[in-house]
Amino acid sequence: MELVSATTMRKHLRRIRSSGSAEEAVAYLFFLSEVDGELVFAASDSDTTMEDPEVTAARDQVREDFSDVFQEDLPAGHRPERFEGGYHRIDIEPGHKPPSQPVRTIPAPMMEELKRQIIKYVELGILRPSSSPYGCPIIFAPKPGGKWRMCCDYRALNNITIKDTYPLPPHDTLLEQLKGSRWFSRFDFNQFFHQIPIHPDDIHKTAIRTRYGSYEWTVMPFGLTNAPATALRVGNRAFFDFIDQFLVIFMDDTIVYSPDFDSHVKHVRQFLQRCRDHQFFIRPSKVELFVRSIDFIGHHISEAGLSIIEDRIRAVMAIQPPVSYGPTVGKQPLRRMAKDGKSSLRSFLGMVGQFRRFIPKFSKVAEPLNRLLKDNAEFVWETEQQQAFDNLKSAICNAPVLQLPDQKLPSILEVDGSGTHVGQVLLQDQGKGMKPCGYHSVTLSDTQRRWPIPEIELFAIVEGFRFFRHILLGAPETLYAQIISHWFISRPNPH
Repeated sequence: MELVSATTMRKHLRRIRSSGSAEEAVAYLFFLSEVDGELVFAASDSDTTMEDPEVTAARDQVREDFSDVFQEDLPAGHRPERFEGGYHRIDIEPGHKPPSQPVRTIPAPMMEELKRQIIKYVELGILRPSSSPYGCPIIFAPKPGGKWRMCCDYRALNNITIKDTYPLPPHDTLLEQLKGSRWFSRFDFNQFFHQIPIHPDDIHKTAIRTRYGSYEWTVMPFGLTNAPATALRVGNRAFFDFIDQFLVIFMDDTIVYSPDFDSHVKHVRQFLQRCRDHQFFIRPSKVELFVRSIDFIGHHISEAGLSIIEDRIRAVMAIQPPVSYGPTVGKQPLRRMAKDGKSSLRSFLGMVGQFRRFIPKFSKVAEPLNRLLKDNAEFVWETEQQQAFDNLKSAICNAPVLQLPDQKLPSILEVDGSGTHVGQVLLQDQGKGMKPCGYHSVTLSDTQRRWPIPEIELFAIVEGFRFFRHILLGAPETLYAQIISHWFISRPNPH
């Protein structure tokens, strides 16, 4: 027996549900009991099926009907010409010579792995021998399970490549498309980058130099500066009419969502048929079919709403303060930033910042830490910084479940302003009382801090409408603010 969280149990049950095996589709009963003075979760099988037989039958039928789409390995020579623009281009800035770097020495134990991967990729038609004037070195990065991934160091090539400005979709926009959904399926494209061909005129620019000669990629490798933009462009082009109707796609991670089971079966089959038409392959081991909740871009989505996935919470909680201890001042040792403290602090704030919609008054809580990142700021970690660091970790650990906003429903925008920060929260009643859909906050500039309080509160209203405008525009809304703002607006000459 082991102690596991409710989230871990939920993930385990979802894996069983999506396994596709009817024999495994049984319910697990979890009991909280005391063993040797410790509370543990014990699991036991029951004879009751976990789900409606209709769901199991639909899942099995989809796997059977689209067995040609579900492939664990890509077929040899897979370079489909799907549509115009369905390939990767490498446009070089004028006036640059082809970057060519010498072979990089790698440890002897990895030489055999290098040879094995080269042989494999050549047989698949992914690599081919090259006489290109271009050439980048290769390195190896560890993979889970003790395996190694061959990586290309394309920094020299990327530095002279014209950048592709194809827009990345905001995460909030992707998540909010899932509102009102009760059924989900998740698909992972099998080596999605390797399913996108390199334009014939640019293949020679991808050349790599190894102990066993030079090779070039016929499909898009990892490490090219514009590869993510190309992946998004190809995905959006192939599934354009499905996106925001019942499909969200981000790189190789794709979610099909629906309000009811019958429409979800239809949507899943439409998506897989489009994959077949364009010769996209799905990795079967990572598919989740016909489930009631799903993990997507760091969030857990279900009918109940939006929450932070447990893995991200654990990652935040494991971060240590970026400090080292100096000489004692009085009774307390002086805590100064570690050598890489500024970089570590910026990384921490970036990690928690992606979940700021879950944290009321995030800007105010994080302000003592952001102060240390200013130019010429003295990097001294004091009690104020430690409290802010701990408060942010606590806020992530205790983050609420948020509703996904529904533009068809009335909203309440609740605002608050102080001398240094303004904050907003958007609330809706979706049948279970007024609950938050998201929080927002900003730090006031030095000029704004000299404004009178009524003016700051009005700015809080304007900022709230600006941030939540994609929800509030064209929808019924209710505004709540402190009474002094109403008094300020009603004055004959408020300015």
